[in-house]
Amino acid sequence: MRHSLFCLSVLAVPTAHAQTARAPQPPANGDVVRAADDAFGRRVGIEEVGLYSEGEVRGFDLQAAGNYRIEDHYYVRVAGMLQPLNGGTAIRVGANGLRTDFAAPSGVVQYTLPAAGGGSRASLEAGWWGGSGPVAMLRGAAGTAGGELSVAGGLQLSVAQQYSDGTGGDFVAAGLVPRWSPAPGVRVTGLWSHNWFPREGDTFFANPAGAPDQVKRWTNRTQSWMRGYNESDLLGAFADVDAGNGWTFGASLFRNALPYTRSVFNLLRFTGNGREAAQSGLVFGAENRRSISGELTAARQFRTGNLTHRIIAMARRRDSMVESDPGVSYTLGTYADVNDIPEVAAPAVSRGAARMRDDVGQWTGGLGYRLSIGSFAELRLDAQRVDYAKRVRAVDGRVTEQVTRPWLYGGSLSVAISDRLTGFASYARGLEEAGVAPANASNRGAVLPAAISRQAELGVKYGFAGGPTLIAGLFDLSKPTPGIDAAGAFDFVGKVRHRGVELSLAGPLTSRLSAVLGATYLDAKIEGELVDRGVIGTRPIGRPEVTALANLTWRVPGMEGLTVDGGLNVRGARYADRENRVELPSYATFNLGVRQAFELDGHPVTLRARVTNLTDKFAWNPTNSGLITPIVPRTLTLTLTGEI
Repeated sequence: MRHSLFCLSVLAVPTAHAQTARAPQPPANGDVVRAADDAFGRRVGIEEVGLYSEGEVRGFDLQAAGNYRIEDHYYVRVAGMLQPLNGGTAIRVGANGLRTDFAAPSGVVQYTLPAAGGGSRASLEAGWWGGSGPVAMLRGAAGTAGGELSVAGGLQLSVAQQYSDGTGGDFVAAGLVPRWSPAPGVRVTGLWSHNWFPREGDTFFANPAGAPDQVKRWTNRTQSWMRGYNESDLLGAFADVDAGNGWTFGASLFRNALPYTRSVFNLLRFTGNGREAAQSGLVFGAENRRSISGELTAARQFRTGNLTHRIIAMARRRDSMVESDPGVSYTLGTYADVNDIPEVAAPAVSRGAARMRDDVGQWTGGLGYRLSIGSFAELRLDAQRVDYAKRVRAVDGRVTEQVTRPWLYGGSLSVAISDRLTGFASYARGLEEAGVAPANASNRGAVLPAAISRQAELGVKYGFAGGPTLIAGLFDLSKPTPGIDAAGAFDFVGKVRHRGVELSLAGPLTSRLSAVLGATYLDAKIEGELVDRGVIGTRPIGRPEVTALANLTWRVPGMEGLTVDGGLNVRGARYADRENRVELPSYATFNLGVRQAFELDGHPVTLRARVTNLTDKFAWNPTNSGLITPIVPRTLTLTLTGEI
């Protein structure tokens, strides 16, 4: 990578020694601010705080890179983790990302499953979730006295949903997590979740002339026949074994599926004449997305004098499949007011039986080494060999294939500068899917080789005595960008590069006040043939230079169990089109909440009220394709959670 930084990592601990990633642990009261150990991303239940999301870190798409873990085990995700199965989510990037074996560019998303322990318990959360609607969430857990055998799970009923775009749906989800420890040092965990989701169509907006005016929120712009239905399913198991004498072993296997029976893409394109808009879109039939991912690991840790060594070997397998319907387009008409869309009869559509199919098979073998020099420094090195094969079958039956066998490698160095200050540096190469040539390319249907992404970072981490942790870092990421070249062929035609600065301060400021403060400056640029020819601009869609947040939670003195929290989120100006002609203005939103814990008939109960987007700010956000949607308006969450 040109001008890459070979990074030095600063861990907010007195030593530079780190082993495997630490799973995020949710607080008993669900306070996400108190749970966060940095400002990069943390979720507890439906509440989240952080500069990044589960889908995007440092401006890059994590779904394309496959950077997900379930309690440290490799996992290829096709659908989001359901609430009954999710005990907490953390974005591990920067200093805290160094805890992960075989670290990947842009960090990883770490999921934790609910734990049961000994005894039994059950709770019920009921009320209203802002932005969705009524909810009843039943959670339960039971286990033997010593915790050798346990099961945890939940059931979510979210019927008669009311979304901010005016549409609705019914969402039902269930999940179970059995755990078994048949012998000391051996733990086997299973997991299953499933959801059922009938709903109305998804609506997007387009405005070639520039950013449109405001539209009404809570207004349904779909038609009554635009209903869809999908399910998702996650099934898996993993084992962790501490065999003694420094040996540890791991094994995992997951299957994640996201089948659609029917879905509708609803597009409203502004004509440039006030609120006038044309309605069109696509109707899709049965589709399916499925992944199977597995991993085996063996590690040995041993000491020689003041040195601690750890060697780990890894083997992974991934099988992913996407079977998709090309869709049938429709055009309904042009309406004078986008806020008043009339009901229109469903057009006659003829859908064929042919489906497009995309299969990916990937083997990965890796070897890693960690060297800890007492409490002074830690060095990590790893290498992976990947065999990546992608096969695409077009609607007409034509098949194209591509095989890529790259070497991936990474390394990091962390040095304890003082008892509280650590410096870190790291470098990593990763693999991402690059796509298939579209129908308007001369090599229509051709499969591009997997793209190699690169990341370097440099930073420091400082832990204040009894207080918060400060992380400051620089990062530099790049990867090839595909497009149609001057000859009309789909190929790699340039590079997208994201360089930036991250700041995070998270933890207790006083015994009653905790904070999560963070900011990023992102210099995202595209270079290459398409930029030189003026086809696209130099800035990618939807990537603001500045993103910032400030979240506080305060336990009110003299009022037992009462907590007040508030937050500010700032998103800078960003482009809404590939040509960089339409720039959306920056905006800020405020959140305010209160949590009261008390006892009712001897059972702990928590009342939670929270308003997001307190001032009801309106703003447009672009998708990666250049379509736009409004941000979520002011919403109220009001729930009561108690043991039963």
